[in-house]
Formats: sequence, C-alpha cells, structure tokens
Amino acid sequence: MMKRTPDFSLFLAVVKAGTLSEASRVLGMSAAAISKYLTQLEQHMKLRLLARSARGFHLTEHGRELFESLDHMLPELTPILGEPMSRLDHPTGTLKVVSSIALGRHRVAPLLSEFSARYPEVSIQLQLGDAPEDLFRSGVDVVISPGEPIDQSLVARRLITHPCCLCAAPDYLARRPAPAHPRELHQHDCLILDCHGAFRDRWVLRDPRGGTHTIKVAPHKITDNSEQLKQWLLDGHGLALKSEWDIAEHLRRGELVKVLPDYEMPRLSFYVIYGGRQLIPAKTRAFVQFIENQLRPREDPERLRA
Repeated sequence: MMKRTPDFSLFLAVVKAGTLSEASRVLGMSAAAISKYLTQLEQHMKLRLLARSARGFHLTEHGRELFESLDHMLPELTPILGEPMSRLDHPTGTLKVVSSIALGRHRVAPLLSEFSARYPEVSIQLQLGDAPEDLFRSGVDVVISPGEPIDQSLVARRLITHPCCLCAAPDYLARRPAPAHPRELHQHDCLILDCHGAFRDRWVLRDPRGGTHTIKVAPHKITDNSEQLKQWLLDGHGLALKSEWDIAEHLRRGELVKVLPDYEMPRLSFYVIYGGRQLIPAKTRAFVQFIENQLRPREDPERLRA
C-alpha cells in the first residue's frame, strides 16, 4: 500500500503558531499528537525540519526552505486545502460510505437522515454493494462490511453479529426433501455467496450435542451479490446460508423455511472500517461514533484492530 502524502498544512500551522502549546490550542490537538506528526513528516521527507529544545523549536535550514515554499504557494493551495485542519475538528465536506447491500438498505440508509440533521455541513454519498478487496481505492471514507479487512493498516470496529440460518423456498423442498443431517447437503443444490467476509463453500454447523460438522458443499450457483443470492433462494433454486435478520420477513410469511433448524449455524459479524488512527477527519470520526451508537448492541465489547 502506498504511503499517504503528508498534510503539509499542519506543518505550516505549527510554524505559524510559534510554539507547540499555541499550536495545540489553535489546532485543537494535543502537543504529543502534533509532535508525533512532525516526527513522521520528517521521516517521510528524510530531512530534519525542526530543531527541538526544552524552550521550544526553531526551523532548520531545510525546514525554513520548506516553510517559505509552502507559505508562498498557500494562496493558490487554499481552495484545494480548504482549511484542512478545521476539518480535523469540525465535521464538513463529503463523506463517502460503502455498505453491504442488505445492511445498507435496511439499517444504514434509514439512519442517514438523523446523521445529516446532526451534521448539516456533511454531505453523504452512500454506495450499496458488497465491498471490494481494495476498500479505499475510490476515495471511500468508511466501509461497513462483513468480515475484517485483509489490509492490516486499516481500523476495524465490530458493530453487530447476526445469527445465520440455512434455508430454502417451500417449492424447492417440495422437489428435494430437506436434509436430516449435514452430510446430506452434498445431495442438494447449494447457493454460494462469494465475497469478502462470506462463508463461501465451507459451512460449519454445530449439532445439539455440541459436535461440529464442517461441510465443503458443491456450489450449484455462485454470486458475489447478497441480494441476488436471496432472490435465487426465493425462486427455489436451492439452499443457502443467510443472515436471519435479512430474511426475517420471508421466514415469517413462509416464503422461506429453515433447514436443519436444530443445528447452530455460523454467525456473521459486520465491521465499520476506515483508514488509520492519526489525523482522522472529523466527518469520519463523527460518522463512526454515530453508527456505532446506533448499531452496536450495548453488551457487545469494542474490538479494535490497527
């Protein structure tokens, strides 16, 4: 993964403030966070920009050259930078969110009106779709997706965990009697969701006595779209593992029926995912906190991973 281009506007703001304590007051950041950022900037530039002492700091020759160059270009950069440090403290701008289809449509989208009312200076772009492997290639700020990201540089917070069930349409079960044991799944048409965080063709079931059955099913149909998988189920094309909340209405109306109901099925965890822990825009911090408060059960402990 390429290194992120440093935010030189913070460097400018610190130098103009004159001291770390004043920069801390102006920027609304701790002196420790500012100092850490400056160290990272110097490592990125491979140059010593500031000479520190107990009394404060002063610009080195390289630091002064950088400051004067940036300060000269600041009027031209202002429309692009748009006071970026204020965006670290005050939620503004456009927030691009990608959410898995079912969760996005039924749980996330209805909450966005409330979020917009709280933060009117933030505009939302909501993209519904099963998240790609490269989550942030298109400038995405936040992803809400099943499964933790592969990229270890991203932050993933678990939001909710849903029980799943094995199900099929009554029309399918009229043609192919429901299996009585997991080993009989090999005799059925199994529908597979092939995307990040999905169970794919490896289904793990636990029987009432606590025994575990790991079944590698033979796919009859495969899709990377969770809504298409549900439609195949409703159309009677076979069996599939689905999150219970996503098909609750279909189960209630009898359009889908649970299969092997005495067995415990896998559970599906959804995460809110975003990039990095330092200098996170206020719009991203605000949305992550909001969606956690709305979706995460109170008893579910916070799980963080850098």
